[in-house]
Formats: sequence, structure tokens, C-alpha cells
Amino acid sequence: MDKLRVFVADDHELVRYALKTMLEAEADIDVVGEAADGDQAITLCVEARPDVLVLDLRMPGEDGVEVCRRVREACPETTVLVLTSFDEDEELFGVLSAGACGYLLKDSRPERIVHAIRSVADGQAVFDSAVATRIITGRPHGNDALDEPLSEREMEVLQLMSKGLSNKEIGRALWIGETTVKTHVSHILRKLGQADRTQAVLAAVKAGLVRLGH
Repeated sequence: MDKLRVFVADDHELVRYALKTMLEAEADIDVVGEAADGDQAITLCVEARPDVLVLDLRMPGEDGVEVCRRVREACPETTVLVLTSFDEDEELFGVLSAGACGYLLKDSRPERIVHAIRSVADGQAVFDSAVATRIITGRPHGNDALDEPLSEREMEVLQLMSKGLSNKEIGRALWIGETTVKTHVSHILRKLGQADRTQAVLAAVKAGLVRLGH
């Protein structure tokens, strides 16, 4: 089985060392690179093309939002998990708009961080509870505000997407085929004007269509 390839970007050497030590103890994870500033993170991460970039937001050079945006543009196959001490709205929504799939605070338990890395690599959205609350308390405007409202079935699929279920798992839950689920997901992305599942879930949360963790 191929190992999950992870790149760590943080300006604190002790944090990088702790993360590498923790992750390399996992049989299915390989740390393929590290960076101590934003400029280095962009260059080395694009070269390494990891499965997951674990990214601090505040580093010398380019900030985390710009690092996320440029890495995602150059390596769309790389998912970004933010691991930071800060949860200000500007940075939170900035990095999510730039394409991050997860946002955890550094006081998260080690097993939570490892689980989050595996989850974002699998296409799931992962958020610290405090961050999820900030997203949920945005301005809801509901399904009727969409130019093309979601159908009842699409709403069911979207709710399960927000829980991190795969297409196969959604199909089992709703007793429909995986191909049918893919069609519903495609319609949801189009109606919400989003390019991927994570951004669709975020847009749905902001619109009051779903609640994370419900």
C-alpha cells in the first residue's frame, strides 16, 4: 500500500520536529519535506507534490493564505490542512477560499491531527469545533436564495457530504447507486458554483443549508 505523503510548513523548528516525529511513527504516513517560511513552502511543496500539506498560517515570507492558493494552483492534487494557533475570521475564511480542506488549532490532540490528515487526503473537510462554529454563524440565506434550488434528494446528499461520507457511503445510506450519487454531487457543485466537495460544503454552511456536525 502506498504511503500518504505529507509536507510540513511551520516556522517553528520544534513544531516541525514534533509533527515529523509524530507522523513518521504512523505506518501509512511518510513526511516528504518541510519548510520554515512561506516562500520556501511554495517552492519545496510544489517540487515534492505531496498528498497533504500541513500548513501554519503565520510564517516569514508569503503568508499561509497565499501559500495555500499558490500550492493549490500548481498542485491541485495536494490537499491543505491548516494547523495554526490563530482563528481570526480574515485568515480563516481567506485560507478556506484559497482551497484549504481543513483547519485545526495547534492545541488539538495528536490523534486528532493524524486523523485529520488522513481525512483531508480522502477528500473530507475537517474543522476545529471553534472554527466550525464561526463558519456556521455566518449569514444564512437558505435554499430558496439559490438561482436554482437544490432538490430534496440533493439536499440529502449534501447533508451526508457535510459529514465526510464518500460517494459509496452516501449510496449505501440512501439506497442508491454510486453513479447516481456522483450525478447528484455534480448537480450540487454546479448549483452552488463550486469546483470541489469541500468548497461546496463550506458554501452550503455559509448559506445555512447544512450544519457541520449535524
